[in-house]
Amino acid sequence: MITKVINKDFEIHTTPLEKISMNANSVEIFLDDVKEIRYKISARPYQAVKIITIDCTSSVDYYNDYCYRDGRFRRHILEIESSSFINDLKEKTSDSVFLEKSRHFVLPLQENIVELVAYDITVEKAD
Repeated sequence: MITKVINKDFEIHTTPLEKISMNANSVEIFLDDVKEIRYKISARPYQAVKIITIDCTSSVDYYNDYCYRDGRFRRHILEIESSSFINDLKEKTSDSVFLEKSRHFVLPLQENIVELVAYDITVEKAD
């Protein structure tokens, strides 16, 4: 699995106090960064969301050298290239053309790993 860091300047807090909300067009995740500033991460349009408790996975599954530095694990928004999640979705639909633009994002939060298949995500300070 090849992962890359989306924005090296944005680091998720070890206790991000996340709030996840979904509607028909977008997924929004409110969380704190390492400076305890509240942010809103929006994925739109999205095709799939998977939330996995940290007990059922390993950070090695989402490994990126940049996340392990200065002797500790740091949380960043990742993108998985050549995603098996997207490939599985393509196999389950008769018209997978819309998935060609999709990207697989991963947010390693405190107790959960959030995986998003979406065209894009935005990160902005919350109001």
